[in-house]
Amino acid sequence: TGDLFYSGAWHTWLVGGLGAGGNASGPIGNKTSTAVGAIYALDITDPGTFSETNASSLVLGEWSSSTIACANVVNCGTRLGSTFGTPVIRRLHNGNWAVLFGTGLNSSSGTAGMFILLVDASTGVKTFRFIDTGYGPSRDPLGVNSKNGIAYVAPADLDGDHITDYVYAGDAFGNIWRFDLTSSNPASWSVSTAPIFSTPAGQPITSRLAVASVPGVGSGPQRLVFSFGTGQQIPQTLTSAATYATGAQALYGIWDWNLSGWNSRAAATAQYASLAAPQTVAVANLQAQAVTSTVAGSGSVSGYRTISTNTVCWSGSAACGTGNNKFGWTLPLPTSTEQVVYNPIIAYGMFVVNTTIPASSQILTCNTQPAAGYTMAVTMAGGGAARQSFFGDANNNFVSYGGAIVSGIGLSATGSPSIVTAMKKPYLVQQTVGGTGVVSQINPGVSGAGGRLNWIKLR
Repeated sequence: TGDLFYSGAWHTWLVGGLGAGGNASGPIGNKTSTAVGAIYALDITDPGTFSETNASSLVLGEWSSSTIACANVVNCGTRLGSTFGTPVIRRLHNGNWAVLFGTGLNSSSGTAGMFILLVDASTGVKTFRFIDTGYGPSRDPLGVNSKNGIAYVAPADLDGDHITDYVYAGDAFGNIWRFDLTSSNPASWSVSTAPIFSTPAGQPITSRLAVASVPGVGSGPQRLVFSFGTGQQIPQTLTSAATYATGAQALYGIWDWNLSGWNSRAAATAQYASLAAPQTVAVANLQAQAVTSTVAGSGSVSGYRTISTNTVCWSGSAACGTGNNKFGWTLPLPTSTEQVVYNPIIAYGMFVVNTTIPASSQILTCNTQPAAGYTMAVTMAGGGAARQSFFGDANNNFVSYGGAIVSGIGLSATGSPSIVTAMKKPYLVQQTVGGTGVVSQINPGVSGAGGRLNWIKLR
């Protein structure tokens, strides 16, 4: 949902896709079959008008793989697959509002890219554009020609003017892309010529990236870092259970080092740390963090995790005496099947995400172990433990084990964490795989930032 201004008035839209349910024959449980995609838009500005007789004015449109048409690409419907991600509504540099969403998965062409539904600010006329990364089945890192796609896109406003500048997204082949929307001319909108980063062995990215600026080293400018986890759940079908990505998965935080173009813009009031091109970001250039211990929990918490606090020696900086060649961090998930299929959040300078450990046994056997997972909270800037635990107990004490900060708690939570404040204290409120709710107290300020200053006595 979001607000748009056109035809002289404000409007509120609800835009969505159909996920795995967009196919008449049922969900697709593989990476090779072709899905039928669809996207729809509703005008929900005035709830008082919600009625069947007003349907023609409330329904703004529905566009499928066979009906969508783009101003800049012929037959762009072949790029629209099962639309799993949540579309986002933002204002762009041409003065119009737009809906941004990925190709989805299992499209006919199997490529990864982003659709832009532009709404003319004067007339309200709707037009589509498509930006293609060019990474289709032939670029499959595993060499099996499976279909690629982008589920979620993450817009970034670098200077705080409420206009989207870049859009970041990960694809099912494990590539990170940056879409450049800084031009006032839609014909100049583009995508990076190569991935900013590619995960090893094609670890898939099917959840949203968390994009944030982190403090620079010393008095240096802040860095733009995007963090994410890898993994994929292929939906349950009429004939098979849900399946998950195989192989080791991880959490990552990658620095977008190539911001010289942004910094040179006359209107770029916010400057970011940048390096001269070209630079190659590989796993070897990431600071490795690790889960250092896992201990049993009690009650609603199945276990606790502590992680390392290794310093990221940023490339081009003097963060460390030697070895300043890092472009971010990585934290491998320790359980062999553990992965990320839910969107992360950023809270109090921390990257917070629920991991999934799929059920590992057959139905109706004595070996059944239900799905589980950990709620992980690591620093955006380093991927390690904070100086104080993000998680608190009922007595408002920081949670630690053996003197080490706890950075993960086994809650088996699903979806994205939600934060609710009650009696001036923040809490994580989540649902577990068992369908019950769980509330966990958290501690703000763990990243070292102070509380909000309301007033100061000058004299």
